[in-house]
Amino acid sequence: MQAHHLVLGRSNLNLVNLGRGKQSMQASGLSSDRVIRNHVFLFQGQGMPAVGMGAEVRGVSPRSEAVWDCASDISGIDVRKLCQKGPMSRLTQTRYQQLAVTTVSVAMFEKLQESVHIENAVFAGHSAGEYAALYAAGAFDLETLFRSIVIRATLMQEMAENSDGAMYVIKSIDRATLQRYIDAQTWHGPVQIANDNSPSQQVLSGNTDDVRALATQLQRDGYGTLKLPVNGAWHSDLMMPVRIRLYEALKVLPIQVPARPIYMNLTAAPVDEVGQIVDNLSDHLTQTVRWRETMEAVFREGYSEFVEMSTRKVMGGMLAHYEMGDQMKVSCFPDWC
Repeated sequence: MQAHHLVLGRSNLNLVNLGRGKQSMQASGLSSDRVIRNHVFLFQGQGMPAVGMGAEVRGVSPRSEAVWDCASDISGIDVRKLCQKGPMSRLTQTRYQQLAVTTVSVAMFEKLQESVHIENAVFAGHSAGEYAALYAAGAFDLETLFRSIVIRATLMQEMAENSDGAMYVIKSIDRATLQRYIDAQTWHGPVQIANDNSPSQQVLSGNTDDVRALATQLQRDGYGTLKLPVNGAWHSDLMMPVRIRLYEALKVLPIQVPARPIYMNLTAAPVDEVGQIVDNLSDHLTQTVRWRETMEAVFREGYSEFVEMSTRKVMGGMLAHYEMGDQMKVSCFPDWC
């Protein structure tokens, strides 16, 4: 890894006007009678990059343009060009993919706020998407968002290049059943559940040979499997060597107490302490994304409508696997803008 990937320049942008909600819209001269009320805002992590991603929010508004500018300024990468032209071989690399996905989803969120008011919202992000969700909830300003995601992506890329890991989606299986498969054997390296996505979808992560062998066994037993197009074993002990470095980098950033509720992956519960946010983001590198429990928790709190900051209902589609799935309504960015 070249040292310059961790050198983060200071943005020269005026980001003060990128506030959240009705007050910021009024201050910037924007107005709208449309309201998104009592919704859960969802932000994707990595896993589905595409050349041309983000076209819907490039060159369309001052607020979204400021997001692209800040992402490029902080990272030292032309993020517009990265998303527009790739190539795919670059977009699939973690150091670039997390930056690209974060930029697009936050640009969508800023564009959305130009046309609607957001009231009584809660926020959640899947894996790397948690950083965008923290921004939307008010814990990060724009510079802090991109400083933190660049650090995270760079460290994870480093571990991907210095370890042998892989990830597989396992379909039609719950967490407890998959854990029994893991516990029934002795492995040469880490084999863990990276994502508990829904009652019927899990993600395996760990040592490549072991994870491949377990995926093959599960396929023989009738479960669907799919190797993810990522270059590392996220949310496994293979990430442990960089956990403390992420913690040290995050603890000096100007993170704030969230202005709106955010459910974090490590706890599947709202977090409102800065120290806990830093701990959760650091520990999360090696531990399970508790997404199923997060969705169940927000539903128990009375939320049944979701807005996904994406052009497709990827995470929203998983809600159909839940017992209360028929009571949930999901929209995505194009439904509002």
